[in-house]
Amino acid sequence: MYKVKVDGREAKKILNNLVEYSEGFITETKAKQATITQRLTDMSINEFYSYLDQLARVNPGMLHHVYEWGRVGDPQGRLYQLKRKLSKNIGTVEGDFLPSQMPSPNSDQVFYDKATVMEDGITVIVNEVNAEALFFEVDGVEYFRTGPIVIENPGGPDVRGSFLQQFEQFYNVYFDEVYLRAIRFYQYFMDAKPYEQNFAAAMRSGSARNIGKKTALSWIMNMPVGDFDE
Repeated sequence: MYKVKVDGREAKKILNNLVEYSEGFITETKAKQATITQRLTDMSINEFYSYLDQLARVNPGMLHHVYEWGRVGDPQGRLYQLKRKLSKNIGTVEGDFLPSQMPSPNSDQVFYDKATVMEDGITVIVNEVNAEALFFEVDGVEYFRTGPIVIENPGGPDVRGSFLQQFEQFYNVYFDEVYLRAIRFYQYFMDAKPYEQNFAAAMRSGSARNIGKKTALSWIMNMPVGDFDE
């Protein structure tokens, strides 16, 4: 009789390392899902600011109300801010208008609620205060008038609802279908190369699980974010 033993211990070690590496990778990926949501939400806010600034510079008649007078499209002149809220793997973006701090070129009074009033199309009534007549200038021509002036469409015909329209356009279409595709965000997470990167080393290691966790962490933290600067 001929007899030989086949030692399966090395194969078992490799298979165990495979399981440990995979479990470490999966565990860390699950643990960092909230991080992915946070970075994705913050990235969307950063990109919206850039998106609206550029659009405002091209279409000032539509978006001048959400910037200080004479600073349309200027990041330092924005009269709105976006904030994020996170709940597990859901990010929510909320927008609020800010009060204006600058008087218009034709007045020495600050129109504090400029953004809100113009966005909502609220009628403005101007009355004399400690004066016998109102003074205003239109296209270089000076006018005096007694009695109230009713402005039914402050900001012009293209302003009302324009910020909300662009906010919805950005989040319903542009961010997902244009921006994330352009930076190949989802393609990045469908690529198996990051998983394979340290696979061979983990198969020979006594700490395959830790290698799997570190590989997943590096993979997640290096996700594409475009021009986003944390």
